[in-house]
Amino acid sequence: MPASSSRVVVRGSGSIGQRHARVFRQEGADVSLWPVRDRGPAAADDVDEATGAALLDDTSGPATLRDAFVVVATDTARHVADAIEALDAGAEKVLVEKPVAPTAEDARALYEHPRHLDVWVAAPLRAHEAFRHLRRLVSRLDQGGSAHVWSQSWLPDWRPDRDYRDSYSARPGEGGVLRDLVHEIDYATVLFGAPVLLGAGVAVGGPLEMDAEQAATLLWTSGRAFHVTMRLDYVTRPSSRGVVVRSPDGILEWDVGRAAVRHTTPDGEVTEQLFDHDLDRDIVMGTQARAALTLRPSSAVDERVARGAPATLTEGIASIRLCDEARAAGVPEPAAITDTHSEDGS
Repeated sequence: MPASSSRVVVRGSGSIGQRHARVFRQEGADVSLWPVRDRGPAAADDVDEATGAALLDDTSGPATLRDAFVVVATDTARHVADAIEALDAGAEKVLVEKPVAPTAEDARALYEHPRHLDVWVAAPLRAHEAFRHLRRLVSRLDQGGSAHVWSQSWLPDWRPDRDYRDSYSARPGEGGVLRDLVHEIDYATVLFGAPVLLGAGVAVGGPLEMDAEQAATLLWTSGRAFHVTMRLDYVTRPSSRGVVVRSPDGILEWDVGRAAVRHTTPDGEVTEQLFDHDLDRDIVMGTQARAALTLRPSSAVDERVARGAPATLTEGIASIRLCDEARAAGVPEPAAITDTHSEDGS
């Protein structure tokens, strides 16, 4: 289905819901925005000023779900219920924001739904050109190797106009770095294969006033003979995000902040490619939107990844399950964490 003939309903009008609405409109879709918070009855011609999308209310919203592409961008705790409501109402496909649910068990009802194969889970890092280029390079590493993946930042800088302590990120049942930065787990699984967790360290305390975990360090092995370490935290300035892969066939690096992929051959020859479009979040989410509209979660995996499609429901749940395992097995880290990790992953 081309975007120009698609009807999209975005459930939830927070910052990510508004971005979805804006991006799908840019892709040519007919977009409606259905807020969770009661704003009173919406008139037939009401439009959201920030996105240009038609506004719905709890009276008009349910009837619009049938045959629509529905984006669930509500709080994590209600993702499953909102997705099931859309499927039961006859939505064509559903895209659920990450994480799909607070825990893998919480996602069971959605997975057991007869139409669970019509559900996507947002994974916009897959839509980066740099990531897709990196995947092609990693696929040529026949001898396996090691990888370090990291996403480290300072949570108060995420939304400077809002107290981070009031955000979902700070809630122990919905936020924390494992859920919030689950994109890293997702893309590492695409690159290196299904993970088997070997160990984890989790820090609930730290410099931020919040009850959710502020940092986590994971170690796993994968089916493609890679050993992976991962560092996720809210307590690092300046922010840094990327992956470095070391193998007998050379070194690969993705600097997400620079949109750069560097390849060092075994002989020390270095090439670097920049993917400037990755620095525009709307362009990246537009790639994900087009793929989600035109493909299905049951499409061949190579086509899905090559097109920058979101994760499938099965993949989204698998990432959350690894988060669950890390919290259950995690050794407490020191509370006063001020990580000094360098940008090259060393």
